[in-house]
Amino acid sequence: MDICTFWYGPRLREVDRVCLASMVLAGQRVKLFAYEPIENLPKSIEWHDASTILDKDYFKRLDPDFPDVRKKKRVIVQFSDIFRIALMKHRQGVWLDTDVYLTKQFHPAPEQPYLARENFTRLGVSALYMPPDSPVIKEFYDYIEGTDVLPNWLGLRRGLLRPAWFRLTGQKISPATIGITVFGNDGISRLAKRYGFFKDAAPKQSFYYWTGRNALRIYDPAFGLEPLNHSDFIGFHIHKKTPSNQPPVEGSFYHWAVERVQHLL
Repeated sequence: MDICTFWYGPRLREVDRVCLASMVLAGQRVKLFAYEPIENLPKSIEWHDASTILDKDYFKRLDPDFPDVRKKKRVIVQFSDIFRIALMKHRQGVWLDTDVYLTKQFHPAPEQPYLARENFTRLGVSALYMPPDSPVIKEFYDYIEGTDVLPNWLGLRRGLLRPAWFRLTGQKISPATIGITVFGNDGISRLAKRYGFFKDAAPKQSFYYWTGRNALRIYDPAFGLEPLNHSDFIGFHIHKKTPSNQPPVEGSFYHWAVERVQHLL
């Protein structure tokens, strides 16, 4: 399968360039969807017009005032969460975030969903595949094409209590104000439980070998290339990105990761 992903803006961060290059190095076709040309694409990354998948006006479905909103970054993240599901509807391949470093090819079974566990209660959405007839895709499109401000899969806190408090205090209710993971790992995890495939999730080590504060271990030579020794390891979601702005420390996973893709940057 092809790898598909999304970017908003004219330039990639360096960590995203490294990760996208790793997908090419693994031997897969990589399609990056965006609404404008990107100045610093790594070699062999294909630019595709995002408007062929979802019109840019859908940003205003999340917040009618976009881009003039206080939580602009949150709206972009939520749009990306919706866009990846739209890519599944359009049969564009498997989704990887631009900050996933791939070490081997990623080809989930085409007839069933693919998500890996982040922990015991949530699935990650940085590596994702949905068959085009998935009920999750229908749920997302029912929301996109509907008029309800919030989707129907939220829990008690985000679906009832927080909106009630916002109404009481005169605050604006939108997906961005309710919570960043409404369409991401929280929302998808709830839908996976609703439709019975949460239990079939891939092991945490597939893409989330280290999470939380432990995700910083990829920059620490003390942990070296440890993830590569696990049989389930496919790639690593670089959730903690701040250290990637500094020169990689020799002996660390990130140093190894950068060095092996230099010819593609």
